[in-house]
Amino acid sequence: MEKPERLLYIYTRLLNGKTLSKDILAQQLNVNARSIQRDISDINNFIYEDHEWRGLDGKIIYDTSIERHRLKIDRYKFKNNRLLNLIFRMKNFTPMIHEDTYNLIRGLNANSNLAEKLLSNKLLSQFKVHKELNESSLIYKIQLAIENSNEILIKYENHADTNVIPLYTRYFANKYWFTYLQKNKILTLELSSISDIEQLTTVFDRTVFNEIQYVVMLVTEQFWSEIKRQFIILDTQKTKTGYKVKMIISKQETMQLAYEYPVDITLLYPEKYVESFKHKIKSLFDKYNV
Repeated sequence: MEKPERLLYIYTRLLNGKTLSKDILAQQLNVNARSIQRDISDINNFIYEDHEWRGLDGKIIYDTSIERHRLKIDRYKFKNNRLLNLIFRMKNFTPMIHEDTYNLIRGLNANSNLAEKLLSNKLLSQFKVHKELNESSLIYKIQLAIENSNEILIKYENHADTNVIPLYTRYFANKYWFTYLQKNKILTLELSSISDIEQLTTVFDRTVFNEIQYVVMLVTEQFWSEIKRQFIILDTQKTKTGYKVKMIISKQETMQLAYEYPVDITLLYPEKYVESFKHKIKSLFDKYNV
């Protein structure tokens, strides 16, 4: 490999946050270690003189703790760090990232400044990239079907496929959940139980919501924005303390909300849901002999 190609080869990998062994590079590029050392010196001179690096104090150093060369930057000057914030948040949730998401972030990163590119690439390298379908891919397919008012086919590993009307996805109890309409019943299941989603050409009429069991809750003013953002709202009435809300929601989620937010939510209708919730509360009291 000629010197210009070697310089680009080494420089690109350093920009992507990789650590490099001089001896291994020499073997890969079919040159001696002294040539690699000169290449590193040339790249360091370029970094020092290039105006894109001013203020960043960038330099290729030999890290004795790992016995490899790496690119070191002492100061970061970011004009726009929203992409970095996104990656930091992702790291808090999962050590894995889907290949499509990885490629999307790399594409967005092309418009970032040099320092942000370096750090975001280094952060991305800490994820385990996989190609299998994940929950975010399923959520995307479901949301696309909802926007187009298309029915979907739920595919399972060990069950028959199910044709349903998608309603929404939510995250609660440390899991992602999918709520859908099937034979005029609102049901909720864990997203992890689904192997795939297929959007069908069948279009559903949203008037179908008028024919199914709705729920009425009294919601406080401060909690109203959360409810409005997550659920299908059919009607609202302003009250002295908040809102009386008529909404589409499964029984499972109704019980969860009423139990988790008793100060902000009062379940009013249907009566069978109210009675089920009272029974749940009573069983808890009985357990502690209160």
